[in-house]
Amino acid sequence: MLGLLTSLLTVGEIWWGKFIAALLFVLLLLVTSLPVLSMAFAFGGIGPWEIFSATLTTVIVLGCVNTIGLYCSSAFRRSIHATAVSYATVIAISVVTAILFFVRLSIYESAHRGNNAAPGNAWSSIPLDIRLPMYLNPFFFLTSSFASPSELYPAWVTCAVVFIAIGVGCVVLTLRNLRNLGDA
Repeated sequence: MLGLLTSLLTVGEIWWGKFIAALLFVLLLLVTSLPVLSMAFAFGGIGPWEIFSATLTTVIVLGCVNTIGLYCSSAFRRSIHATAVSYATVIAISVVTAILFFVRLSIYESAHRGNNAAPGNAWSSIPLDIRLPMYLNPFFFLTSSFASPSELYPAWVTCAVVFIAIGVGCVVLTLRNLRNLGDA
């Protein structure tokens, strides 16, 4: 990325070019998977709403992961380090958050097993401090997109806000890093 800073492009133009190029490649892969989704639609059980919400959720997650990768690329001089940290971050938000949630949920359920106030199967019956890590989990975000439109709040909307906020935070940090590299 250092070579691009010597061009006449602004820092924002460099970021947008890299972001759009990476996102368009991933969107191409997503579009090529639409025939498989249409087969599920043709066989029944999945409606147009589920296809739309799953596609929108996937685009939001991919955009967020893309901004994480661009941030790592601006923070590290070597691409191997940026790639490794990007992968580690995605694994952390995918696997570690799920493990943390399930461990804390099992502790909570075992502590409240004898009470009449034991949690039910509803997501809202689980305390917020236990549910919190799942709002960072892309698999939970995708799963929550299959809820009916009237049930999208708070889980899907909260996940969307969290992933968009992470993406915006990464954009701000990336632009700051690029400006600092350009000044050096």
